[in-house]
Amino acid sequence: MPMLAHFEDLSPRSDRRRAFRRALKLGVADGEQSATVHDLSLTGALIETSVPMLVGQTFEVDLPQAGKVDATIVWNSGEYYGCQFDLPIPPSALSAALLRSPPAPPGAAPNPVRELKELSAEVERLSLMMESALKRLTRD
Repeated sequence: MPMLAHFEDLSPRSDRRRAFRRALKLGVADGEQSATVHDLSLTGALIETSVPMLVGQTFEVDLPQAGKVDATIVWNSGEYYGCQFDLPIPPSALSAALLRSPPAPPGAAPNPVRELKELSAEVERLSLMMESALKRLTRD
């Protein structure tokens, strides 16, 4: 489910941040700033890019249905970066983003890694729903 993306340099916002910021835009590749999103979940993403980033660096991810979401690099290995969203995204935003990824070619063999990732995303979604229901129960 790789998705093309690109980083866009943002000017510092005078109201909150003065540090250099980037935004990750899905669906487009743009030369030096290009990236590939290999895995997207409710709480983060695995990104491959030649754009150098440091662990702890924050950036925005522009997601369909969710808009701009703040993310932080939590680990890297070469050109692969694991990032965590500051707040989990809604399941509808995850579905909308995944719908933008290219479909598997007709007649393609089942991909067990993709199936496991999809199951993991579903378990994560159900877990968040269960946590929300439990919080509502304890408030009553």
